[in-house]
Amino acid sequence: MSTAMNFSAKSFQARPPDKGAFPLDHFGECAAFKEQFLECLRQSGAESSACRPRAMAYLQCRMERRVAAPQLMANEPMEKLGFKDLIDEKAEAKPEKL
Repeated sequence: MSTAMNFSAKSFQARPPDKGAFPLDHFGECAAFKEQFLECLRQSGAESSACRPRAMAYLQCRMERRVAAPQLMANEPMEKLGFKDLIDEKAEAKPEKL
């Protein structure tokens, strides 16, 4: 007697992830931002929270370069990508005009 299950009966349809995956930067348009981020990780002992401003700059580069390479990364508000607190800090740091 065989008790093996037939997994081929179920159909699986793959779908792309909502966020967090995008094509590689084959032309190296954002390589400088990537290197700054990686250097920050090395210096901070892989503490990614210390490098969030550099991660945000890298993602902004990817979105800005989308014109040259349409599939590089879709435009998304930085708030939706988890950088709302950094944007709020920048707004607070700007002096008010009298």
